[in-house]
Amino acid sequence: MLALRRASAFSVLILTAFLPLPQFAQDPAMVHYIYQRFQVLEQGLQKCTQATREYIQDFQEFSKNISVMLGRCQTYTSEYKSAVHNLALRVERTQREIDYLEYLREAEVCTESEDKMLAEKQVQGAEEEKRIRTLLNASCDNMLMGIKSLKIVKKTMDTDGSWMKDAVRDSPKVYLLIGSRNNTVWEFASIRAFMEDSTKPAPRKVILTHSWQGTGQVIYKGFLFFHSQGTPNEIIKYNLQKRTVEDRMLLLGGAGRALAYPRSPSTYVDLAADEHGLWAIHSGPSTHGHLVLTKIEPDTLGVEHSWDTPCRSQDAEASFLLCGVLYVVYSSGGLGPHRITCVYDPLGTVIEEDLPNVFFPRRSRSHSMIHYNPRDKQLYAWNDGNQIIYKLQTKRKQPLQ
Repeated sequence: MLALRRASAFSVLILTAFLPLPQFAQDPAMVHYIYQRFQVLEQGLQKCTQATREYIQDFQEFSKNISVMLGRCQTYTSEYKSAVHNLALRVERTQREIDYLEYLREAEVCTESEDKMLAEKQVQGAEEEKRIRTLLNASCDNMLMGIKSLKIVKKTMDTDGSWMKDAVRDSPKVYLLIGSRNNTVWEFASIRAFMEDSTKPAPRKVILTHSWQGTGQVIYKGFLFFHSQGTPNEIIKYNLQKRTVEDRMLLLGGAGRALAYPRSPSTYVDLAADEHGLWAIHSGPSTHGHLVLTKIEPDTLGVEHSWDTPCRSQDAEASFLLCGVLYVVYSSGGLGPHRITCVYDPLGTVIEEDLPNVFFPRRSRSHSMIHYNPRDKQLYAWNDGNQIIYKLQTKRKQPLQ
């Protein structure tokens, strides 16, 4: 009843505010209608209030349940952490026991394994030494003792270049390759034709399909072997008669990525020939500034063996092989002495202590190339445009043990 009175009073106030008093007083139906509408509104508000109280009560119950569950989770988390920690300790203890048992097992076979590995290395070393001796088994037992004489055969206007005869064939032909980058080979009928420009017949001009790099070319069994220009390590075998590329190969071990001879700053790969066959001398980033000696099979261009030599590349100007021994020529530049200060023999029969001080006659520049010809036992060299022949003094090597 109190609520009804309040609603009636409130209705009267509303009507008083919005309707003229005379009209409000004269329209009891309107008053009754408004009273009913406010009564419905009051009932809706009561329901809303009740629903809100119920929601608050449910939310409080839910919060209570959540708090209980969180407490249980914390308890379970602590239990799980403890269980995991205990398990980790057990795993660690088990691993230590396994490691100890493994150590005991290895200790039992350690001596046997070391003896087996040592025996295998000895067998491998013996087989490798036997293979090298077989590879270098040629009727050649000479070693260099000195430079006997020098002869300037010809002089050109070119500072760099190479000239040579065939290292194998009994041919009088002389080959001239001018410059450190070129593709033209001049073939002379003889050494006399090479010395005398007016001599007939005129030299044969061979234009290669590829240019060479450096001055490390060699003629072997009628084929020209050279380092291909524009490549770090490609070696080309060129047929001079057919004027075609016969074969090609890639030297490994970083060959061609560093100068072989800093005193000859165009040669990255130097090819050479001696009584044992075809060789390549080169350096690389992984050789720590030392020269690498590689034996090449000339027919297939396969690598037969490779040796890391103790000969440093720094201050080297050229090198050559004689009876399987590498001789490296060094100079200090300019008029400084040109001398052999490093020798490497894969068989170990020649060492530096066996050599006297081998000096080359003093020249105004470093050698562009020095190559040994195993047929006439002479050195063919190029120095400041001069084509030179060095005659050698040799002696017999110590026999292999």
